[in-house]
Amino acid sequence: MTLALSACSEKQGKREYSLPRSLCTVKVKAALLDPFMPDGEQATFRREHPSGGTERCDIAVDGKTALRVSQVWWDEQGNVAEVASVHAHVEARPVETSEKYLFSGTGAVGKVNACSDPAHPQQALFTVIQVFTPDHSDAPAMKKLISNYTGALENSKKCSGR
Repeated sequence: MTLALSACSEKQGKREYSLPRSLCTVKVKAALLDPFMPDGEQATFRREHPSGGTERCDIAVDGKTALRVSQVWWDEQGNVAEVASVHAHVEARPVETSEKYLFSGTGAVGKVNACSDPAHPQQALFTVIQVFTPDHSDAPAMKKLISNYTGALENSKKCSGR
């Protein structure tokens, strides 16, 4: 028992887990996730489809959700600000907003271009990233993550050829 406690105290303040290579079937570079991830021993990954075609992927560290990426079908006339308004941690006062992206240090929304699905007529696909770890706000890193993730989804099998 002393050995286990000693080992745990040695690991405090370090990241002992690996990050995924994809989230919701979209490839993502671990370096883009890194600024938002806390220290910890174990990461777990969960993918779910809660409703309406939404696909959500969570990364939990030591049992607590650290980061969530979602792919959300929304009214085709909708915009990134509307989608952001219903997602926690996508701050009301974003650092930057455009027709395609809205982001802050702890969350972002991206509009996926040229992606349709017969199961979701008159809807557009949006990406949402939410950071749940305190003290991991990084607006420039979030801009890179949302643009990379949204671009990768635009070029994925899910969107190409439809």
